[in-house]
Amino acid sequence: MSIIKRRSIALQFFFFTLLFFSCQQKPPRLGMPKHFSGTIPDTITIASYNVENLFDMVDNGDEYPEYKPNKCNWTNNTFQIKCSNIASVLAQINADIAVLVEVENENALSGLRAALAEKNCPYPFYALGGAANKGSVMPVVLSKFPILGEKTFEVSEAGSTHDRNMLEAAVYLGRDTLTVFACHWPSKTHKESARITNARLLASRLKEIPRGKDYVVAGDFNEDWDECESFHTTGLDDTKGLTGVNHVLGTVGSQPGTFVAYHKKSGRVNDSAVALYDPWLEVPEVRRFTTVYKGRRETPDHILLPPSMFDSTGISYVDNSFSPFTWNGRLMKDGAPYRWQMRFAKGGRFHVGDGYSDHLPIQARLCRKPYTETEAPDTGVAGKSVAGSAGNGEGFEDGADGWVSCVKGVRVNRDTVAPHAGAYCLAISGRAGQNATSARCCMRAPVACGGIPALHLWVRGRGTACIRTKSEDADRWTYFRGEDFTPAKAGKYTDYVFKRWTDVSLPLAPASETRKEFAVEIRTKKDKEVNLFIDDVRITCNK
Repeated sequence: MSIIKRRSIALQFFFFTLLFFSCQQKPPRLGMPKHFSGTIPDTITIASYNVENLFDMVDNGDEYPEYKPNKCNWTNNTFQIKCSNIASVLAQINADIAVLVEVENENALSGLRAALAEKNCPYPFYALGGAANKGSVMPVVLSKFPILGEKTFEVSEAGSTHDRNMLEAAVYLGRDTLTVFACHWPSKTHKESARITNARLLASRLKEIPRGKDYVVAGDFNEDWDECESFHTTGLDDTKGLTGVNHVLGTVGSQPGTFVAYHKKSGRVNDSAVALYDPWLEVPEVRRFTTVYKGRRETPDHILLPPSMFDSTGISYVDNSFSPFTWNGRLMKDGAPYRWQMRFAKGGRFHVGDGYSDHLPIQARLCRKPYTETEAPDTGVAGKSVAGSAGNGEGFEDGADGWVSCVKGVRVNRDTVAPHAGAYCLAISGRAGQNATSARCCMRAPVACGGIPALHLWVRGRGTACIRTKSEDADRWTYFRGEDFTPAKAGKYTDYVFKRWTDVSLPLAPASETRKEFAVEIRTKKDKEVNLFIDDVRITCNK
């Protein structure tokens, strides 16, 4: 790109930013302060952190019950401890820009900023996501550099009670301005359509930004990096396969129901499309999580990057600099984030005054240099793309093919050691504290099967387990137990040892003329170690 063209883009965006924010009534904390004389380093760090319910000591009427002032031991003392603990984490990261979610209001933020100042990590500039629309918390942006302006977008949906605002902030970085979007989408107690509303609002705003302008999108999206591969199994799919992060924000370049192709850093996209890169792809799978939900390690927190972060002008992403932050394990407890602790007693829940958040923070580095690609680490995501729905018989190249873990202590991950087909198989490993389903998948029989379908899978490894299946319209599960996987109406655990890959075929209920779905679960016995590998899972029709 020529110097004249680069200057033209920079000038266009300067006037765009000026016009966009100039019509707003700015509080004193926004704009370029006369006293600012700080230098802007060539490399900066941006972080995102769900701080888990930072409420102040003022009763505004919309607090969660356990955060009512002087109720449930939510006192000024526990509030100060909470602020100090979160400030310790942020001070350790020492990011130049920090996106925070689950902050009640400006007063709660002032307590955190005071704690940060005490730890020699002041953030003199900040932007707020406005008064909460229908929720009790808002997103905020903390910055060590001036924030030129902020804009709040109200996310509203007819009849909705879970909407949260989206925040846009323009951060001054010397000759550059970085636009930061702070988001907090509805939780997974809601179906995917609730998050699609947020995604479409954000996407419509991103399409207005001039091509080549640098921005980041960060926050808690309550969607995994590979949400499109598992959300049908978890019962969240009410959008016919469409997901907010993967499809609306374009972290995958494929359509729902087709082969999954994750957006790469070097990918070229149509000018009218939103196509963001998710750096979770760079993180080894064993570290790929920020929270644990229903026994599953998940990645709801994201720092998403546009194609402009991978060019030779303006601000660029520092390759492979993205990572979750555990503070050398201090933010972890029993395999999960060391969340803010609550004690259960006869009178209800009480604040203990210990812990941090139920999310880990994430961080990435940006620089004012041309993007330089370094050697990619082995992250457990193969180069080729495969179908994202279970039962394609293609292995586990880009995701867990719809499989999810279901209990604390047992993990479901890809594995590269001697797979049966392709580059990866699925590993189910760990030890559950109770008899439980450890791994689950939702599979579809072929269209117009015309016979009795059968579930085929190749198995290797060992564990005390049984398999069960159920069609979408059935009332009862069919259990497969014993060395021969005999069908039964009740489960019975068997000690399996498969020293080599073994083909297992399980008869299913007759399929209808249209697609019929089957839930498939692998159950493991309490306190028994499991280390099973499965591959080449598919449903066939026996005519």
